[in-house]
Amino acid sequence: MISKALLIRWESQTDEDTMDTFLEDLSAEVTWERTTHAWFGLRYMRGEFGVFTVFADEAGRTAHLEGKSAQKIFSEVDRLVTTPPKVVTGDILAYKLPAMVPENANKGLVLRFKAKAGHEGEIAQLMRDAKPWIEAETGTIAWFAVQYDTQFYGLFSLFHDNTHRFAHVTGKLPRELAKNALTLLGGMPEMHFVDVMTGNARTDTAA
Repeated sequence: MISKALLIRWESQTDEDTMDTFLEDLSAEVTWERTTHAWFGLRYMRGEFGVFTVFADEAGRTAHLEGKSAQKIFSEVDRLVTTPPKVVTGDILAYKLPAMVPENANKGLVLRFKAKAGHEGEIAQLMRDAKPWIEAETGTIAWFAVQYDTQFYGLFSLFHDNTHRFAHVTGKLPRELAKNALTLLGGMPEMHFVDVMTGNARTDTAA
């Protein structure tokens, strides 16, 4: 089972080709990490990049943060990054992850939102209940529902293309969030359409 998540984001001070190569180098390092279930290198808009990673447990997440891939991000602050990377950890509430992630799945969605005080449990349950809906979305390759702390929640999703990403954004889970926004959410969600530049998943550990 996958239970832990990690999101690292940073602003680049170099050109996109250099950063794309940097992400490829990070991905190569991750392939040696036996406790990292899946890792995705992301390109946001306007020079921002990041990685989203999932693990079976806290020990796996700690091993990754102490490993060569994550440490390379922090060691390159002066050369490639304008400010220290932002690190956010979370717990996986539900997920969809195939045994093999297609190489041509290169569109992603990063969503983060705040639960209204007193309704955190309802949001968490909605995320868990959404798994069958996501399983039915053939164009949604991978999907992770994350609780980042007692109030903030998020989603990371992977798609073949923009058509399938749009189908997901207009699907049942977003509709349920919108329908209950005044009751459950403590503000407007933060949504990012990202390019998934590189990534990998361990077929021997994915559950």
